[in-house]
Amino acid sequence: MKRNLKILSLILAVIFITGIFGACTNNTNQQASETTQAIDTSVKNTTTEKFPLTLEDSKGTKVTLKAKPEKIVSLPLGTCEMLMSLVDKSRIAAMTYYADDAKVSNIADEAKGIGKRIESNAEKIIALQPDLVFMDNLADANVVKQLRDANITVFMLNTPSNIEQVKDNLKLIGKIVAEEAKAQDLIDWMEQKLKAVSDRIELMTDDQKQTVLDYSEMSTTSGKGTNFDDIVKRAGLINPVSKDGLEGWPELSKEMIIKYNPQIIILPSWYYDTKVNFYTLNEKIKGDKALANIKAVKNNKIISVPYNHISSVSQYSVLAVEDIAKVAYPGLFK
Repeated sequence: MKRNLKILSLILAVIFITGIFGACTNNTNQQASETTQAIDTSVKNTTTEKFPLTLEDSKGTKVTLKAKPEKIVSLPLGTCEMLMSLVDKSRIAAMTYYADDAKVSNIADEAKGIGKRIESNAEKIIALQPDLVFMDNLADANVVKQLRDANITVFMLNTPSNIEQVKDNLKLIGKIVAEEAKAQDLIDWMEQKLKAVSDRIELMTDDQKQTVLDYSEMSTTSGKGTNFDDIVKRAGLINPVSKDGLEGWPELSKEMIIKYNPQIIILPSWYYDTKVNFYTLNEKIKGDKALANIKAVKNNKIISVPYNHISSVSQYSVLAVEDIAKVAYPGLFK
């Protein structure tokens, strides 16, 4: 009888302590029963993902994930940036080396010590024995085949060419890694950032919008169907190359610069060729007498914006919209 009373007392004590702990962590005056109900709801929300899950990747291949992926390898930098905000860091087995380069990566500090660094090498990836590998549609087909022949699950992702496609990738990746709610949170954050810019420029007419060109170290620019074109339009600027109907990344001749006479020229802040930098490219343009009357040259509006923003194909791409809008219309962002 005494033993039964001791057991009953212990059970009551545990229930009492649990009730107090639940109330404290919620910082509310809710009863223990409400806390328990909330916990039950949370558990249900985290177990709604159904595996095995079959989805079609960007190459039209049907990929089946047998269970929630817990050991993920990501080669595209944009996907690495998304995963760092979507999954527990312990689930990231390896990422591209570019994740550590702060000039191109938005996760350089956060990624320190998270997973290994990997390149597009089938043997090295197989050695990690991941249960999921993310690659983009530009990946080496031979590497993809070797991985799949080794029974490694590979999911090919579309390389976004605008911010809406970035959102699409976030939704898809969120579904694959069973973190759809977090993916939606990131999309909501993106939309808030975009709205903060659009609210300031919504009353501008086309004749009030500034014209802008980008000019790469390879003397190319960005036309229709590029991330740059989408970003500058959202920032309230006009890309005359796109307006002229030129697609992709056409060569930007001196005659084209004169014809378009942009108010702003954007140069990269990061270069593949280490012999070239912002200052050398800037001086090349300014030193050309034929370009002396270009508005961007006369008004000293040859600029760069953070390359990790403007080159991003993840949620961080919206920061480039903000960067450019603030340069073009500083008065609207005071």
